[in-house]
Amino acid sequence: MGKRRQIFPDVKPEDRIVGVHLAEGARFFHNDRFIGGVDDPAFARAFFAIWLDARTSAPELRSLLLKRPT
Repeated sequence: MGKRRQIFPDVKPEDRIVGVHLAEGARFFHNDRFIGGVDDPAFARAFFAIWLDARTSAPELRSLLLKRPT
């Protein structure tokens, strides 16, 4: 198994991490700066399902994440 590198940095309360789900995998940004990606569609589906799947253990958070801006 090859060496893995860390994508997610330590964050402060005012920081923002954004994940983008793409057909080919996932891309991640920290405070609008690209920090890395994973080129694996199965990983992307599983990662985003943690919060967005209807069976999530955090349904209130799912509702907030899926809420469209007014």
